[in-house]
Amino acid sequence: MTNTEKDKEKIEELQEELKVEKLRLSQLGKVLSQEKITEREAILALKSSKRAPGKKIALGIPGNHIRYGYFTDAHIGHEMFKEDLFQRMIRVFKKYKVDFIVDAGDHLEGMSGRPGHIYELTHIGFSQQMQYAAQLYNALPAMTYGIDGNHDEWYAKKNNGGVIVGEGLESRVKNYRHLGQGEADLEVAPGIVLKLFHANDGTAYATSYKLQKLIESFSEDERPSIVHSGHYHKALYMFLRGVHGFESGTLMGQSKWMRGKKIAAHMGFGVVDLYSGKNRGVEKLVHSFYAYDPVKPAAHRLEEHRQEK
Repeated sequence: MTNTEKDKEKIEELQEELKVEKLRLSQLGKVLSQEKITEREAILALKSSKRAPGKKIALGIPGNHIRYGYFTDAHIGHEMFKEDLFQRMIRVFKKYKVDFIVDAGDHLEGMSGRPGHIYELTHIGFSQQMQYAAQLYNALPAMTYGIDGNHDEWYAKKNNGGVIVGEGLESRVKNYRHLGQGEADLEVAPGIVLKLFHANDGTAYATSYKLQKLIESFSEDERPSIVHSGHYHKALYMFLRGVHGFESGTLMGQSKWMRGKKIAAHMGFGVVDLYSGKNRGVEKLVHSFYAYDPVKPAAHRLEEHRQEK
C-alpha cells in the first residue's frame, strides 16, 4: 500500500469517526431539549462529579443550647407539594429563631419518566422546578444544610444527565449549603454529630422498621448522636443505641402512586432543642413536630398564621 493510499484510508476513518461524534451530539441535544436542561446547567453537570461524596462539617455554634429546624421530601414541582405548609414552616422557624435548618432530600419532584407522571406536575423540567424551589428556599430564615434524595438524583442519573440538584440550589440560594447525595454529617457541637440520610428503597409494613434497621446498621465508630432520615414520608422519633432517630416527615401530600401502594404521607416539619452535656454529647433533646391537617378549614389555618407571627 502506497503512502497516498494509506493517507486516503486514514482520512476515511477520521470521516467515519466524525459522523459518529455528530450523531452522538445530536442525540445529546435531543435529551437536553426533552429534559429542558439549559446550556449553563449542562456545563455545570459536566464539571460536577458522578456522585458527590457526603461531607462532614463543624458548625461551631457557641453555648450548650442549640435550636434547629428540620424538614424533608418537599417534592417541589409535584401537584401534592404543600406550599402553604412550606410557608407555615418559614413562619415557625422565624418565630423560634432556629440556629440552622436541615433538609434530608428530595427538594424537587424530578422527572421520573414513569407513564403518566408528567400529568402530576405543576412545574415541568429542571429549570421550572429549580426556579420555584430557589424562590421558596431563599425565604428560609437560617442557614440550611441539605443532601439530595433519590428524586433529585433523577436529574443526575436519568440519561446520564449528571445535574446535581443541591449544587444548583447552592448557586441560587444564599443561605443553602449542599452537603452531598444520599447522606452527610454535621458536627453541631463538640462530640455531637447529626447525620442526614436519604434511602432509596421501598417502605416497610411497620413505620419504625426502616429507621430501626438504619440505626442498627451503624458501626460503633460511625454511630451519630442524631440521625434525620428522609424518603419514606413518615414522622417518627426513637432512641436506640444512643442515637436520637427521626423519620422527618414530608411537605408533600399522598400522591396517586402512593395511594395505589397504600402508603401514607405524614405531612409536617419539626423544631429540636438540643442541650449538650459537660462531658460532650447530648444531655437533653426536646422535639416539637408541626403536623399538617389537610381537612382543617382554611379559617383555622389563617388563625394559626396570625398566632405564629
